[in-house]
Amino acid sequence: MISDGKRSGRPRAGKERLSREVILTAALGIVDDEGIDALTMRRLAATLKVNPMSLYHHLPNKAAVLAGLAELVFAGLELPDPGDAVPWDEQLKQAARAYRDGLRQHPNLALQVLSDASAVSDVVVVTMEPFYRALDRAGLAPREIFEAANTLIDFIHGFSLGEASVRAETFELAPDLLTRVRALPAHKAPTLTRIVNELGADGLAYDFDSGFESGLSTWIAGIRR
Repeated sequence: MISDGKRSGRPRAGKERLSREVILTAALGIVDDEGIDALTMRRLAATLKVNPMSLYHHLPNKAAVLAGLAELVFAGLELPDPGDAVPWDEQLKQAARAYRDGLRQHPNLALQVLSDASAVSDVVVVTMEPFYRALDRAGLAPREIFEAANTLIDFIHGFSLGEASVRAETFELAPDLLTRVRALPAHKAPTLTRIVNELGADGLAYDFDSGFESGLSTWIAGIRR
């Protein structure tokens, strides 16, 4: 039997391990470490040590990769139905926290996802279920549920964009705010001046976790009323 040096019936090196999941995992690593701009099909292929053309059998372009990454992240946000054992407001808090946590685990991806809603149009339908479920148990009418859920999601999106852009657990809203307020004429912004002075320099540091919980509690209090 004459051999031509090829191993008949066996895939080439790298081919056997290439799949949509493997590609997306590698892509997420690039985005997490270096940002969206660093992600290209050629760079992705180099990371996986495969021919760039082999990627297109699984994901046809970068847009498909980004949509797949959104799916990968948002798929983990599905929450099981706790039933009536957990009050509706606590269910809503759990859903909101899980949604925020999913976004902040991948801040570079969050910035892309939240600026391009079409990237998550399919998976977001499923992730909205816990919000609708909790609001339905709160006794809201269908239109109220629809509007309330969208408003809460908008709050989380806006909050997450700010959080992702800062990349820190706390930050000063304005480093020189105290100095600037104290320099204002006595008749200018008296309420602002009094409150800022009472808080002092330490009190003006913004904590994201505390801020999120405060906003969430305020929003739920409005729904409860």
